[in-house]
Amino acid sequence: MAEMPLIETMPGANTAAPLLLLQGTGGTNLEMLNFGRRLSPQSPLITIGGRQGVGAQRQYYSQTAAGPVSPAQIAEEAGWLGAQVQQVCQEHRWDVQRLVVVGYSNGAAMAAYGVQTGQIPGQAALLFHPLLLPVANPVERPGYQVWLSAGQHDPLVTVATVKKVLANFDAIGTQTTLEITAGTHQLTPQEVLAAQTWLTVNAL
Repeated sequence: MAEMPLIETMPGANTAAPLLLLQGTGGTNLEMLNFGRRLSPQSPLITIGGRQGVGAQRQYYSQTAAGPVSPAQIAEEAGWLGAQVQQVCQEHRWDVQRLVVVGYSNGAAMAAYGVQTGQIPGQAALLFHPLLLPVANPVERPGYQVWLSAGQHDPLVTVATVKKVLANFDAIGTQTTLEITAGTHQLTPQEVLAAQTWLTVNAL
């Protein structure tokens, strides 16, 4: 079976904020486009898959329980993601300055990294259960809005981990909101609704 394309888009209103959708390990473009449409019915949607691994193992950076992550790989992939979304928005005449990045798990970690380094442009981020990645040279992002979620019974990404990600955002001047649910690593209806409400108020 052929691999799906890495980059797919779905049109929306050119006056609406575009969404960049970054999936968790093994996620699909279709899942993310459907999720993005649920979050923001009017927005143009962009999903960009990770270049590490294939199929059910596809990720934005190589992440295993046993070994450390590669800072060089993460930096390179964040730069690639930023360049791709800039190009897509330019081609479609979507306003990249209003971009909202939406990430889950591995994708949320990459989104958080790219926002902190300034490699991912835009105005806001929705980060569902982000893992913590070290950022050597974070840049100030005053006025940037970040919403994060964590599950109290998540065996992969603890509430404490997400709070560390949040603290890193506080340190670069962003406005942060944290949603903690009683769930696991899977998204709950509560947090999806909370994300949608926050997005409507703060970025759309």
